[in-house]
Amino acid sequence: MEVISLYELNSLVKETLSCSFTDTYWITTELSEVRPSVKGYCFLELVEKAERGSAPRAKAGAVIYSNIFPMLRLTFEEATGQLFCAGIKVQLKVQVAFSEIYGYSLVVKDIDPAYTLGSMAQLRKEILDRLMQEGVIDINRSLCLARPLQRIAVISSATAAGYGDFCNQLDHNAQGYAFSHRLFPAVMQGESTAASIIAALDQIAAEAEQWDAVVIIRGGGAVSDLAGFEDYELAANCAQFPLPIIVGIGHDRDTTVLDFVANTSLKTPTAVAAFLIERMDDEARELAEIEDIVCDCAKTLLAREREIYQHLAMNFRFLADNFCTAAEHSLQRHYERIVNRAVSIADNSRAHLVHTERSLNVGIRLYMQAARQRLDIMERALLFYNPAKMLSLGYSIARLNGKAVISASQLNEDDTLVVQFADGEALSIVKKTSVQE
Repeated sequence: MEVISLYELNSLVKETLSCSFTDTYWITTELSEVRPSVKGYCFLELVEKAERGSAPRAKAGAVIYSNIFPMLRLTFEEATGQLFCAGIKVQLKVQVAFSEIYGYSLVVKDIDPAYTLGSMAQLRKEILDRLMQEGVIDINRSLCLARPLQRIAVISSATAAGYGDFCNQLDHNAQGYAFSHRLFPAVMQGESTAASIIAALDQIAAEAEQWDAVVIIRGGGAVSDLAGFEDYELAANCAQFPLPIIVGIGHDRDTTVLDFVANTSLKTPTAVAAFLIERMDDEARELAEIEDIVCDCAKTLLAREREIYQHLAMNFRFLADNFCTAAEHSLQRHYERIVNRAVSIADNSRAHLVHTERSLNVGIRLYMQAARQRLDIMERALLFYNPAKMLSLGYSIARLNGKAVISASQLNEDDTLVVQFADGEALSIVKKTSVQE
């Protein structure tokens, strides 16, 4: 078998295609990417999707040369009112071309303006119309973003460059804001895109209280790579999700159905990070403004309170002086009343003492006179009953063993008595005598 070079093979393919495809062809396709160049060319990516689903079944690159592109675009846009951009379905007149370096491509010769919206745009319109009829299209957009917006659940591919840029910008923001974010991995391209993102949303919904918002991000690419986002179930889940959803899918030129149902739509993952940082800037500015307002109010309040306290202090000093003066006068009056009362009591007591002294003197004199009279009577009684006096009147005293005999029962026969008379004593012997009854 003969061995040939790649160039020789590509030359054979070019020659074969040139011989086989000599005519131009009208084709229907969808523009998945439109890239005008600075030199006036326009490079296209054409896509045809399967009847069911949004996966492409045919793709091809195309080019419109600079000598006809401005005229074709102007004609198309004036006739349709539609920008010549990705996402529209078009009918093109093309010629098959092959380059040894760039390979197979189509050269666009003409465009039919009557062929309007492409299937991707029509599908998006149908999805949005259905969500509007169901009354759910504005649910997520009506949710208020949390303040502060710091706890972020991220749906993206772990290996996507857009996710890395997002994390790097968020974690190394110049202001030093602290964000808490966690990746919920999902497939971001292909037929399983919608189901994968819905599964990630279900995981987040199970712990919704831990998050302030959901971020769905993907870096840019061909428009056909974003076809997985044009899905009703995905759009319905996002529209009715209980947390605000922020999307940043693709480049500035890319738009998906999620941009119309999400709470906030931004162009790129880094734009989402910038938005979150800007929200924190707003919070910081508002907090600073509130701090200034609180400080101003506090200063005003303190100044007002200081004036009130000074006024109260002056009033208190005035009232205290008046109170002390009044109290001093009251004490002086009480002192004078006490002194006067004490003098009056002392005078009354002195008069009472004088009266009592006089009464005592009179009483003592009367008592002494009475006592003297009693003593005189007692003295006369004592003198009258004096034994010597009695003896001088003829009485005598009989004593037995030195004791006065006052009863005959005290005597026994032959007892010797000493009988005392006024002028002497005599002995007497007791003799029995009969007693006549």
